[in-house]
Amino acid sequence: MQMTDTIKAAATPEEILHPGSRALFRYWEALRGEMSAPPRDWLDLRKIRSLVPFLFMIERKPGRDYVWRLAGTKVCRLWSMELTGKPAFVHGDRLERETVNRLLDSVVDTHQPFVLRFRLNSLSGLNIAAEFVGLPLRARHGEATYVFGVIMPFREIRWPRHDLVTTFKLSAARTIWTEPVPGAAKRPPPKVPSANSQHAFQIINGGRGSEPRI
Repeated sequence: MQMTDTIKAAATPEEILHPGSRALFRYWEALRGEMSAPPRDWLDLRKIRSLVPFLFMIERKPGRDYVWRLAGTKVCRLWSMELTGKPAFVHGDRLERETVNRLLDSVVDTHQPFVLRFRLNSLSGLNIAAEFVGLPLRARHGEATYVFGVIMPFREIRWPRHDLVTTFKLSAARTIWTEPVPGAAKRPPPKVPSANSQHAFQIINGGRGSEPRI
């Protein structure tokens, strides 16, 4: 694995390769403004409609374990299973899991985004490469921060029916340093206009049978 993150290494959005990942990052940057992370209720999924099946939200539970809080249909299809409610990134070896958890911690604790690329391997011997961008998103109530982002495969997902993902291998991982206004991470989010509250993230369905609807 290309270990280019090391938490202290600077990165730029040019480190993000997939056009879909870049589109979400630009949307998130515009949404947050001078804050370190935008509130969840500010999301307007109509503006990123084509990305909705690839979106996810990961939550840190007590004990610092991470679970898929929500996952779009294409994310579930990439793992060939329903992900919502399940532990995140459990198929890798110890180094892979520790690297991913460290990057997830940086999003939750310091509101620093990251990008990583990985390869999933299946029981039948097939594999597929994808890019993962993790961004901080404030919870509606309280001080919690979710990891919000997109997972974009580099080719069409064509797993055989009933095939299962067995392992994932990281190929690159890097923090994307942002420059919020000092104190923005601790500043309570402003009140959200009621017009945007209908675009909450619950609309992303996790299963493989149907695409999410706006």
